Amino acid sequence: MLDTPTTATTTNDDGAERGRAAHSARRWFLITAPVLAGLLAIVGAAADPAVDLDGPELYRLYAENPDPLQIKSLSYHFAYAFWGVAALLLAWSVRGRGAWLANAAVLLAFLGATSLPGFLLADFYDSGIGQAFGVEGNVAVEEAMSGMWALLAMQISGVAGFLLGLPVATLAAWRGGLLPWWAPVAVTVGIGGGFFVVGANVPGALIMTAGFTVLSVALARSHGLREGRRSAVGS
Repeated sequence: MLDTPTTATTTNDDGAERGRAAHSARRWFLITAPVLAGLLAIVGAAADPAVDLDGPELYRLYAENPDPLQIKSLSYHFAYAFWGVAALLLAWSVRGRGAWLANAAVLLAFLGATSLPGFLLADFYDSGIGQAFGVEGNVAVEEAMSGMWALLAMQISGVAGFLLGLPVATLAAWRGGLLPWWAPVAVTVGIGGGFFVVGANVPGALIMTAGFTVLSVALARSHGLREGRRSAVGS
């Protein structure tokens, strides 16, 4: 039997309502992802038993403190996951003006999101090797891996992609008229000032979280994202 006009209208209304609900869920996931990334980074930095250390001393502390290490690694894993998905979702929202910049952001975020969270598995190996064979075992493994060019290539592409993906995505969204100018500035200052200047510690994570929170505010205030509107056509 053919649908009557009333039935067809009701079906269309139901579909439109589901579409609006799905869009709203994606929008709020994008809004909250940067803040969640920052908060989890704070937890990870606070739990890190060897914060700001490296080499034999880091290996020793990781071997002696596997429980806080697991909190650190798990927290950073999901911090990086939320960080990466924020860049991908934001870049996907850009059309027309800023679109090629958004394409670059997608590539960078892809490289970071598929690499950096997995690097945290090394923490568990560092702790396990240290417990089983002592710091000498950690040092021997590090020396054996030092000549592996593919590992270096993954580290460079993963870290560079991760650090640049979200700033480039916010820059593309600003270019497309979806975000104000201060959103990419806040993200860049948060990452640069937090990770590069202060370091991967609690003060650095706090600075980064402040920048990410400013981005979340900009995302929540964006009329274009609220209405599901793509960026303006043009170059």
